[in-house]
Parts: sequence; structure tokens; C-alpha cells
Amino acid sequence: MFHQIPATKTRKTPVNKIDQRKKEILILSAVTLFGGILRFAYLERWSFWVDEVLTVLNAQDFSLKQFQINPIPYAAVRLSISFFGLSEFGTRVIPALVGIASILLIYSMGKSLINKHVGILSALFLATLNWHVYWSQNARAYVFTLFFALLTTWFFYLAIEQNRSRLMFIALASSILLIASHTLSAMLIPSLAVYSVGLWLSGKTSFNRRYCLLLLIFFVPLGLPLVLLALPRFQTYLFSGWGLNEWKRSPLYIISTLVYGLSIPVTIAALSETVIRPIRRPQAFLLCYAGVPLILFLGFSQLLNVAGYYLFFTVPAYLLLAASICERIWSLRQISLPIRCILPAVIVTVMLSQNYIYFRLENGGRSKWKEAFETIESKFQENDRIVLSVPQMGEYYVPKARSTYIKEMMNDLEGFEREIRLNSRRTWFLVDVEDFNIFDSDQRLRQWIRKNATYIKSHPAFSRYRDRTIHIYLLDTN
Repeated sequence: MFHQIPATKTRKTPVNKIDQRKKEILILSAVTLFGGILRFAYLERWSFWVDEVLTVLNAQDFSLKQFQINPIPYAAVRLSISFFGLSEFGTRVIPALVGIASILLIYSMGKSLINKHVGILSALFLATLNWHVYWSQNARAYVFTLFFALLTTWFFYLAIEQNRSRLMFIALASSILLIASHTLSAMLIPSLAVYSVGLWLSGKTSFNRRYCLLLLIFFVPLGLPLVLLALPRFQTYLFSGWGLNEWKRSPLYIISTLVYGLSIPVTIAALSETVIRPIRRPQAFLLCYAGVPLILFLGFSQLLNVAGYYLFFTVPAYLLLAASICERIWSLRQISLPIRCILPAVIVTVMLSQNYIYFRLENGGRSKWKEAFETIESKFQENDRIVLSVPQMGEYYVPKARSTYIKEMMNDLEGFEREIRLNSRRTWFLVDVEDFNIFDSDQRLRQWIRKNATYIKSHPAFSRYRDRTIHIYLLDTN
């Protein structure tokens, strides 16, 4: 008779795990590649806009002697220009690369805080989010604030969870770079303080010596710069612009900007995740990350010059919360697969439609300044003058011309007319509808231009419910 031979236990190779890891890398690579294509598409075609051209001009003079309050974007744009040249493409390469790197970073944070599914979904959401595409295609500060906010919050969370001071030092360094990107991004720091106190009050962690040390490493160095509030120059920077266009600084407009940038499906999904009980620690952390800066901005909007897009650094929190609720629904196996896919499918579809509108219909959310100056250059004569609402635009695109600020003309219209007759100089007028609607709301100046100058051409552009058309007129007294 045969004796039963016990089976020999052999170590099995975790083939399934390897396959899953390869699949994860493949999906992440595809998402990142798609995000990269969106961020580099039409990078050279889009004209600079007002704030962007100011950054580019200041970045060329940036040095330790010509130091800016927010040095990171100026240093990055100058570096980008030195490698890729002074052009729309050359100045935007580093911001675009930072935008792509943020996709990988939010994946890592989502996977670390919750799981790989949340990491992949949040990366997909950020890759397709048009608001992030827009700022990644801008030589401005905001893509840097999002990147460094991700680094700061991720390493702060890990430092608390793993009780590691080295990670807290990395969080501290990242937060300094965050504030150096845009000063008002410092509103992130109170959100981390609220989370730390809430963690202790809820009994989730003991307030021992080690925990105190971790918090001191992070918060004490960041508290020292508060002495800057005593400096008149810093106060001027904080309060500059308040009282101008107060509607755009109102709480309602700030919230509307945030919701519009995130999209309604992401906003609803993120809010839904915050009301589910019991709330898990990662979700509580993300709630502080998203909510505290918003509350502070709404409060300080009555005192400071703030705008809704200053909250761009909080976008990852909303996307991670939205990805988390999608993952919760996905884990409900009793629900059919098509229904579990509805929410992420709706989010991605809405984002893709926004990108379609952005690229095909909205001219990248910008006025066609570049095209307008090309029209002028094709007919430009020596000693011609350009009158416009942003003289720096003329300084960049047509440096050989004399650019005059339109409000100088408005302040002394009779003197301007006398000067034109005496000098017999041709004068170009660039009427950008968006700005003129603010300071020429009664259209008196535009009526004068239409009456005295010859219409040359219009460059229409409409985006985000605004008319960004530029009309070109030429006044020739000869």
C-alpha cells in the first residue's frame, strides 16, 4: 500500500504581486504621460498675460541685489530662460515640469496616506484637472505652491505617524520653499497646527516629549518670521491692492473660484468624504489641509488683498478626498461594477470636457496679446507710440516702441490731444475689453478712440465667462 507522503512546502514566488506592481507602474506612467502632453500642448502658442509678463520681466533682473518677496518663481523662470531661451515656451518649461512632477507626488501621497487605488485616482484627477493644466502653463508662482504644499503635508503627516524627526526636517524645508513661492501660502501652516492639536485632544496620540520635539522642529522656525509683520515694506505688500475690484476679493467670489477650478463633481465628492463616519485619520488630516486655509482666506479677505486662486495650493486635499470616496464606493462589492465606476467616470469626463474647451475654444484662458502686437509690428513705423492698459506688454513684445499707460491719457486727454498735433506722431491703441470694462465702464474713452482713430483689427478671445477681445486702432495725424 502507498503511504501518504506529506507535501513539501516550497516558497512561492509572489507572481501576482509582481504583476500588480507592473500594472500599477504602467497605469501611473500612462497617466503621467497624458498629463505631460496636456501641459506641453500649445505652450509656445499661448500669449503671455498681464501678471505673467510682469514675472518674466522681473525674473530677467532677479538677483540677490534685486530680491523679490516671492523668490522661487522668479528664480525658476530665470533658470528656465537661461536653459530654453526667452520665449513663451522657454519661460514655461520649468513650471510645466513641476506640474508633471506634482502628478507623481500626489500619487505617492495618496498611496502612503490611504492606498494605491487612491494614489492612482488622485494622480489621474490632477493630470486631467484643467486648473492645474492652466497654472502648469504659466510662468507664475502657483504651480510651485501646489508642489511644495504636497511635499510639506506629506512629510509632516509621515513624520507624525512614524515619529521621525528627519521627515519633519524635510517638511520644514518644504514649507519654507512653499512660503518663498507665495507668501500667503503660509496659511497652510495653521492647518497643520490644527491637525496636531486635534490629534492630541482626540486621544489618538500622547503629548509626550517626542511628539513635542517633532512639533517644535516644525513650528518654531516658521514662527520666527512673524517679526516681518513689523516691517513697513512687508505690510505694504500684504495690504497692497485692497479696495480695488472688491468683488473679486469677496468671500462669495473666492468660493466660486475654488469650486469652478476644482469642478462641481470633485467638490461634491470631496465634501461627501468629509461627512462619512467614522472619519479616518488620513481624511481628518486632508480636511484640515483643505478647510483651515479656506476659512482663514475668507476671514482675511476683509483685510488683505486675496483672491480665490491663492488657494490653489489646497487643491491636492480636495482631489485626495474625492479619490478616497471613489475608493470607498469601489470597495462595495455588492454593488455592480458599472455603478461603482460612475463617480470617477463623471469626474474625469467633466475634466476632459473642460480641457477641450480650454484648448479649442478659450485660447488657453488668455487674451491674444501676442497676436495683437504681431499686427502692430507688421505696420510699425519708427517713432510710433503704443497706448495700452499694461505698458509692460509693449515693453516685452515691441521693445523698440514707446509704450504709454492708458490712464495717463485719461487723466489729461486735452494735453494728450495737443501733444499728438504738435509731434505728428502715429499712435496705436490696444483696447483690451476685459480691463477697459473696469476703468472705462462708461465707454467714454473708447468712444473717443473710435471717433478719432482708424480701426485696424480685432483679436477675439472668450474664456471663463469673460470677453478678452483686443481691438486695435491707429491714430495718424499726418
